[in-house]
Amino acid sequence: MSLQRRILHIDMDAFFASVEQVLNPELKGRPLIIGGDRQDTRGVVSTASYEARQYGVHSAMPLVEAKRLCPDGVFMRGRFEHYRAASEKVRAVLETVSPLVEAASIDEAYIDVSGSQRLFGGDCAIAQYIKRRIREETQLPCTVAVGPNKLVAKVGSDEAKPDGYLEIEAGGEAAFLRPLSLRKLPGVGPRTREMLESLGVFTVGALADLPLQTVLSVFGQTGYALQRAARGISTSPVEAESVPKSISRETTFERDLLDWGAIERILIYLTERAAYALREKGMEAKCVTLKVRHSDFKTYTFARTLAEPTSLDRAIVDALRGLVPNARERRAGVRLIGVALTTLTHNQHQLRLFDGKSSEKWERALAGVDRVRERHGFDVVRLGRSIPLGRRVQLATPSLSR
Repeated sequence: MSLQRRILHIDMDAFFASVEQVLNPELKGRPLIIGGDRQDTRGVVSTASYEARQYGVHSAMPLVEAKRLCPDGVFMRGRFEHYRAASEKVRAVLETVSPLVEAASIDEAYIDVSGSQRLFGGDCAIAQYIKRRIREETQLPCTVAVGPNKLVAKVGSDEAKPDGYLEIEAGGEAAFLRPLSLRKLPGVGPRTREMLESLGVFTVGALADLPLQTVLSVFGQTGYALQRAARGISTSPVEAESVPKSISRETTFERDLLDWGAIERILIYLTERAAYALREKGMEAKCVTLKVRHSDFKTYTFARTLAEPTSLDRAIVDALRGLVPNARERRAGVRLIGVALTTLTHNQHQLRLFDGKSSEKWERALAGVDRVRERHGFDVVRLGRSIPLGRRVQLATPSLSR
């Protein structure tokens, strides 16, 4: 007899803000906005506590707008090392329930709990166990939903927030989704919603009822997937060892910069952070991309494919420095700079015949550096060209990375 498929989705409530409130209890109950200090004029909100959300503040909102809506709010820059530590504790709890855990981001995950039903006593018991253990380990709230597939479980946790629980029975997927707004359905972005609303479709149920031929005439072959989602049909498995598609770091400057010497120092620092994250995951990158946004908000990217995958800072920096002249051709103030590492593979490359010993030495050296960083913090060891930024770098809007 085959197991009934049950997928759990967990979402940490206002994660960054909640972590800060645990670290500093005086922040509890106050409108807390993570993304930048009060004096910052650039950047966007990373996370807003539920107290701040009552003022209309939400993620991705410009900080300037957040200050207007919530003048008495507490504004803070993100401290990723604390969020990552909390995320790792959450992950450890989830792995006591099932080995099939897929991290969707730093603050949410899917768990296939199909094989854990008898051990724990069903969906509700599993959810209660997870919520209780996370509270014990981190003091953080979370929302959990369990359903027949990832899509329904994800929507369920969005509906149950904050600090809630929702169970969607097998066969009840379509009925659960039916009354919801189109914006609640994964895969329906603003443009798709606009097109559907022009057809008089405003709910997920109305999309599910739309004649298939109509959906296909408007959206082409993607219409099949769109209507399947509206009916709660999804077969995507929980992928316990999912490989990230990219690792990136970027920052928005407090004021537009024209000095490329200063810009490059920040870029090298961001590269160090990205390469460190790459090695943490035991991975290498074959493609390096430089991202530049100018004062007029025009954004450009410049990419280079490497001869072989790498996780070495110097190789990535060399590639970026080769791209910088292209970025400098446009003589305009720079608002944002960033680096993205893509085409990722697990670290299993073969050393080059003539440069193997050199690469091997760098890898051993960086392994030692990374061990020191794990113990004493990232900024204790840095590349020479980023040292002029100071012993502890404070970026206006640091990327917390993908």
